[in-house]
Amino acid sequence: MDRDKAWTVEAVAERLGVTPRTLHYYEEKGLIPEVPRTPGGHRVYDEDTIERIEHILRLKEALGYSLQEIRSILDTEDRLKTYRTRIAEGQEPEHNVEMLADAVRLLEDVVRHIDEKMTRLAAMREQYSDRLARIRARLQREEAAHRAVDVSNGESE
Repeated sequence: MDRDKAWTVEAVAERLGVTPRTLHYYEEKGLIPEVPRTPGGHRVYDEDTIERIEHILRLKEALGYSLQEIRSILDTEDRLKTYRTRIAEGQEPEHNVEMLADAVRLLEDVVRHIDEKMTRLAAMREQYSDRLARIRARLQREEAAHRAVDVSNGESE
């Protein structure tokens, strides 16, 4: 894929299955960086920005995160990326332990948040499964009663 390609808002919207308004909103809310504009004022998206939007959509769809929760995760990921760059470039080596310890705390928070959400989803699933089982049992009783009425009506004719 050509990473230098510039995508129009319409092309990105079509590619990702969202509306242009969604893309504008993500920019307005700071979930994606300010998108460069053509001299005519049209937004153009690069591959990195599109990948960030795809990540936002995965967080929203797969985990049901709110935009506030997504912002928190993106901020964490941005900090981790900064730490990774600084450590790889040998910048501020005296702070590596501090940055790595902070990275551990940040990732622990993300994992804890995902675990909490999964626990809530599992509880909700259990409630709906119980409800489904009760309704299926009731349906079976109703069907059996209906068959019994049909049989008794058929025998009396």
